[in-house]
Amino acid sequence: MRRGLIILFLLMSILSFSQKVKFKKDKVLLDKVEVFNFLREGKMTTISTLSGVEFLTVLSTSYQKRNEFYNPKYSSSLPYYDYYVYTVRFLKSGKELTTDVGLDNIIRAIKKSEMVDENGNVDEVKIDTFITKYNNENLKYKIH
Repeated sequence: MRRGLIILFLLMSILSFSQKVKFKKDKVLLDKVEVFNFLREGKMTTISTLSGVEFLTVLSTSYQKRNEFYNPKYSSSLPYYDYYVYTVRFLKSGKELTTDVGLDNIIRAIKKSEMVDENGNVDEVKIDTFITKYNNENLKYKIH
């Protein structure tokens, strides 16, 4: 029994290992390797290749949802939760999607799909696949 739990925890720790995304100065680092440049202006983030060609913008917005379990007498939780929605726009094609997937995960997915080359050329088929996979149209109604 004890051995089984130890093996289970070891497997979980190995399988849960993922790539680390960090934003340092004007660079996006994926496992300590520079992969993109970024510029953050308020709630808008622009992503570009290392050669400086902009290919993506991400607008971060939020909405609040009532905490159904909030009771001021018995709870220290907040009466509302903030939920974030990201509008991702591909600059050359003008295509966009709305998602609740965070910016870190968007960066990971773009790098994994290899949709952008060093010159900023974007593969349209891969954009369509990306949009199909991550788009959630229902989120648009919550932020407008």
